[in-house]
Order: sequence, then C-alpha cells, then structure tokens
Amino acid sequence: MELNLKSWMSLIDGGKNLFSLDIPGTHDCVTQYIRLAHFFRCQDSDIYSQLCLGVRALDIRVQSLGDRLGMVHGLFKAYNTSVFDKQMDMEDVLNQCYKFLDENKSEAIIFQFKNDSNKENIKCFNNLFYTYISKNKDKWFLENRIPTLDEARGKIVLIRRCKMDLDNLDFSDENTGLDFSRWVEQTTAVPEPLTLETKSIDNAVFVIQDRFKYKPIPRWNDCVKPFLDERAPFDGKYVICYLSTAGGLKGPKKNADYINARFLPYQFDKSKYYGTVYVDFPTSELTTKIILNNFIDLNV
Repeated sequence: MELNLKSWMSLIDGGKNLFSLDIPGTHDCVTQYIRLAHFFRCQDSDIYSQLCLGVRALDIRVQSLGDRLGMVHGLFKAYNTSVFDKQMDMEDVLNQCYKFLDENKSEAIIFQFKNDSNKENIKCFNNLFYTYISKNKDKWFLENRIPTLDEARGKIVLIRRCKMDLDNLDFSDENTGLDFSRWVEQTTAVPEPLTLETKSIDNAVFVIQDRFKYKPIPRWNDCVKPFLDERAPFDGKYVICYLSTAGGLKGPKKNADYINARFLPYQFDKSKYYGTVYVDFPTSELTTKIILNNFIDLNV
C-alpha cells in the first residue's frame, strides 16, 4: 500500500492524542520568498505544497501591521512571490491551510504562532484572534489543551507562543490555544534540551530540542543525534525536535543539506516516540520517514 502524504492521518486511530504522534513540521515555513535568501530562506515551497508533502506542523513568525499580521523571519519580510512586491499576510497563509483541510478532512494542522520581534506580543495575538480567527472559528481547535486526533481533524490546532491580554474578557482557556508563552529561546551553544511546562488545562509538558546557535556538524553530533538516541516510548511528556540551525555562515540551505542527509539514514525504532520534528527544506523521503514511525503493523 502506497502512503498518501496528503491524507496519512486518515490511517491513524482518531482516539489517539494528536501530539503523541510523530509529525513532520517546517521551521520558518513562510520563507520561500525572502530577501537575503542565503541567510533567511528556510523553505523552497509554499504552505499548501508543504502540507501536500505530509507536513502537519507549521512554525509561523509574524509582525503586527495595524490590525493585520505580516509574515517575517526575524527582521526580514516574507513575500508571496519572487518579485518581492507584497508582504505575505496571515490571510495568505490561512487560505492555503483552509484549502488543504477542505480537500483533506481527515488531517489536522498544528500552528505554532510566534511574534518574531518579541515586541507587541499582546497586539499580535489580538490581531490573530480578531482579524483572522473570529470569522472562521469553526476551522480552529482553540482550547488550551492537547486534543485527540478526531477532535483536531479538519482544523488548525493553535499553539500560542506569545503573551496575550490577560484582562481581556473575550479570552479564556476555551479560545486562546495551547499556551506556550513560557517558551525559552535556546540561544546558548549548550547541547541540552529544555523542558516547557505549559499553562494548559491538562498540564502538558514538552521536551524541546532547538539549539539553533550551533554550526551544522556539532548541531548534529552534539545536539540532534544524542536527542534522537535518548528517545523512548511515549510516557506522557511531549517532544519537539528542531533539525534546523542558524549557526555559521553557510546559511539554512547548506546547513539543512548536511543535517537532513544524516537524519535520513538514522535508524528509527518503531517502539519509540520522536514527536514533532521541524525541518528546513523537507523532501517527501524525509517526511515519509517521520510519518511511517506511527505505523507498526500497517503495510505502507
């Protein structure tokens, strides 16, 4: 049986906890068209194409523009085309997500939302909620807890990696997403992952490996591979693993070429849980490797 990357979640028991699955994701997913591409381009396809490739977790970076949200990577704007004439808007991203989910109702999209400037965090979430989510609430899972796959099918599952206005009576644990506002940036070159104790209703705990300051060789040897080696069967703690790195001057593409080439032959153990794996420049071979670890007995 050939694995259909557009609908692979249809093969999984809907009673399973969404984040207990092994899921391919894309880091800085909106950067197909961006200036200074050597340093800031992390993807070579649009959001819809990434989703068709099997990706089910998106790492979204934004800036506030009035009551709207523009897509960015750090200080640099992301665009819709190589002409660089129009900054990509959150609506451009969501339209691609909605299109994919309308076509593939068995699937769910994890949406990790972050303000990349770390300024106006509250305004950024206000904009997301009032300008974009409010008119399409039926397309989102917004509760501050981990959903089952059935609860998430056909929806965008929000991870809120920024602060919000705690005095706003419109906001509650029912409509502001999984609270990742305690996320600590892993800006130092030490190999250990960090633990994130969320403020979720179900007290979800994540172990996160995102040591992005390393050059690619030590990034793989000292951070990523040891982290993969330490994985075990799912024990209630959730895992996020970034393969991406910004260390050195080679840029994301060459860094990804090195790390992805070592990740692909790495031997997964189907009894172990590897979590959500965020990558730069994924291929169908790479996403398939992650997805197949969800299937022990299925012949795909």
